[in-house]
Amino acid sequence: MTGADTAVQGKRKTKVGRVVSDRMDKTIVVSVERLARHPLYKRVIRLSTKFKAHDEANEAHIGDTVLIEESRPLSATKRWRLVSIVARGGDHALPDEIVTDEVATSEAIHGAAHPGRTREAADDVDEPAQEAAP
Repeated sequence: MTGADTAVQGKRKTKVGRVVSDRMDKTIVVSVERLARHPLYKRVIRLSTKFKAHDEANEAHIGDTVLIEESRPLSATKRWRLVSIVARGGDHALPDEIVTDEVATSEAIHGAAHPGRTREAADDVDEPAQEAAP
């Protein structure tokens, strides 16, 4: 009986993954990716595993990066719970995190795609074709 008195609880496993579904009430589906070596071809491949996690306040949404932790079985398939949201993603991101398109970046992309051409020259070529179409 002395062994029953000392309750030593091991550290629970934690994983970081991306939310792929939040359509269920108080449940999210988290995809955790890992790298593994292929047994025959010896290439490093990316494998993903999906975990259902309990989200009491329905605060995580699709695209968020979250930290989940092992817990007791909460349903037939749910064995994890949401600890925290590491990073927001998708349409519900904060307005400060959204980067607008800069003119210099746009010009650099156009210059790389069409070397030797400028946007003004491309616009002049497109205009007569548009007028002849109607």
